[in-house]
Amino acid sequence: MLLDLVIQSINLFQEDCLKLCEHHYPTVHNQGISEHHIGKAFSRRMQHTLLSFDHESMIHPLDMLPLNETARHFRVSSEIGTVWVISHHMVSAGKTCRKKLLLDVHLWLGEYGYAIQPNDLLIIVSDHWISRSKHSRELLHWWMGELPDEITEYSQQGITLQESDSQFSSALNTNFGITPCFIKFAHPLKRSNNQQLVRKYIQLYAVMQWV
Repeated sequence: MLLDLVIQSINLFQEDCLKLCEHHYPTVHNQGISEHHIGKAFSRRMQHTLLSFDHESMIHPLDMLPLNETARHFRVSSEIGTVWVISHHMVSAGKTCRKKLLLDVHLWLGEYGYAIQPNDLLIIVSDHWISRSKHSRELLHWWMGELPDEITEYSQQGITLQESDSQFSSALNTNFGITPCFIKFAHPLKRSNNQQLVRKYIQLYAVMQWV
């Protein structure tokens, strides 16, 4: 049941991000949404979804960063399980950036592995502004394992997507012996004049369960 609620939260999160950007990020294309904002916003959406099904929950920041850094990873605890939220802004989408994401998972496991229960879920929420670099154009394929069907719509916005020679799911399996039980991408931003999706801004989601 918790997985269903996480998936529902992911789907509803698109509207949250649109509102968040309207209020706080009129120039979101400069750097994406901060990891703190995106992590906390998803945690609040998860809490709201749980409450709509009569499940009380608490949000706590994860103590994984130096004291002078703002929290960007959270846990949403309820009686039906805990949702661990890791947020990650893909600045360049290059190999170093991807390794940093895997390092976040490694640090989380090292810090909280003892507390993970069978019903718990880890969700990674990431975002990226697609550029002309090779790694950036490969990111969607690296994350999803396939290119989207709407290639023409991307081309119309000046985006040429490419296949990647490596896969996110394979990296997770190699490093942690796990693969996502749910994976998704979305374009939450819309052009104000015609409501067309801004495909250069992408959000990426992956949900995992440790058994």
